Amino acid sequence: MSTIALKGPYWVTVRQHRKALWWSLALAAVGVVMMATSRLWSDSAVEALRATGCAFDSTDPACFQKARDYADGQWLARNLLGYVSMGMLVLPGLLGAFVAGPMLARELESGTYKLAWTQSISPARWLASKVAVPTALTLTVVTLLSVVFHWSWSTGPTNDFPTYWYDPAMFVSFGIVPVAHTLLGLALGTVIGLLVRRTVVAMGAAALVIGIAIAALAWLRESLWPIQTLTGHGLSPRGDVWQLGTGMLTASGERLTWDDCVVTRPENARNCMTDQGGVVEFIDIHPASHYWPLQLVETGICLAVAALALYAAFRVLRTLHP
Repeated sequence: MSTIALKGPYWVTVRQHRKALWWSLALAAVGVVMMATSRLWSDSAVEALRATGCAFDSTDPACFQKARDYADGQWLARNLLGYVSMGMLVLPGLLGAFVAGPMLARELESGTYKLAWTQSISPARWLASKVAVPTALTLTVVTLLSVVFHWSWSTGPTNDFPTYWYDPAMFVSFGIVPVAHTLLGLALGTVIGLLVRRTVVAMGAAALVIGIAIAALAWLRESLWPIQTLTGHGLSPRGDVWQLGTGMLTASGERLTWDDCVVTRPENARNCMTDQGGVVEFIDIHPASHYWPLQLVETGICLAVAALALYAAFRVLRTLHP
């Protein structure tokens, strides 16, 4: 990473943690390669099957092995994307733990921060440099990963082994939420590092708190935008529709869920529902058009909490070191 354009505490921060920053860039490059490989592997499987003149659902025995080779190729392509999405899911915790531990708590624990503060650098500027460097890296690298992920996921054929935008790992892998999550992780890691001041403990505490925050966002996600309810008979939305709940409505509008009837009368759950007064089916959904509203609301929450965490971090620093 070039430090030519950096000065003062920013240059020092990059120099101190250049190995970790280089490793971060290397891991990001591996992620990009995996996503590009997934896309190309998927295309290769399609072209190989097309060249044989067979179809994936062909019943011709001569096409069995060719269809299986195609399925294996698509499954591998899907798994590569799945690995990347899991990496994107845990990325905020990893970045937050790095900031909380090696970048802040280690200096506070060893006392090396005192040297920086004797070089005409205020505590606030010192902390700003510790936050600005990983933030700049995050805004650049995570944005790139998000864009490449969306390209790899959306342009390749996914009908045979589909993944959906509302899957927990997929939702945090493209769009603007991945950047918001990582900024939240950095902010929480900053305040935890200042409070804990012990490297290993700070890393563990940051990973735990950030993990809880990300899990809470995933749990709240479906309620971040008004849910759309479909009513009628024979409802079966598929594909890009995020199905949240299903059941029947009584004449008075009371909701009956299928769960109890499926357990008590699995042989005829529908009769069980109608016996309780169910007259029409309902399904609660988020259609694909809710993707961006959900992304924007979750991003707003993350940025608001991140701003509060950073404000708290500077207040803690001023209190401990006036």
